[in-house]
Amino acid sequence: MTVFADTPRWPRHGTVWGHLISDDSLDELHEAAARAGLPPRAFDLDHYDWPAASRGDLEAAGVRFVGDRELTRILLRSGLRVKLSERPAARARRSAEHAAALGLDPVPRDLIVGLLGHVDPLPEVPGAFRFTRDRPHGRARIEAHDEEGRRAAERLLERVDLLARAAGEEGFVGQVMDAPAAHR
Repeated sequence: MTVFADTPRWPRHGTVWGHLISDDSLDELHEAAARAGLPPRAFDLDHYDWPAASRGDLEAAGVRFVGDRELTRILLRSGLRVKLSERPAARARRSAEHAAALGLDPVPRDLIVGLLGHVDPLPEVPGAFRFTRDRPHGRARIEAHDEEGRRAAERLLERVDLLARAAGEEGFVGQVMDAPAAHR
């Protein structure tokens, strides 16, 4: 049982990012990511995204570095890989499960209850939005291209807060990305 990382090559948010995977289990992957100080939000279905600045922390956590192709081969052999073509369906299943747990209907395009994982980026369509809240009473970070999207995000945040409280939580913690039905 080993955790592997490749060389960061994918630019975003002012840095470059690599991938962290396990050859055995997601539990092993989550444990190694926590030891290396990666936030739970960095998890993406079958891997963690990690910024170039975290390399030393990954080395200290015992992560083994391999090339991109080797990382892909290891992930395929592990049985944990979520193929690119299957990622939208995997996100839809996760969103449906999390929405059902909240009692939320209709299901947003991408929804995560809790701190583990991240939703898709904000699409470039009118009325789309994305929000994140890390603490039940914390301020939500809302991304939207227009006022319609911002208002839709605020309405949904209010709704998921009420549902989370009805389920015995202090409030909603998680992420949502959605767009008007015409753009789904």
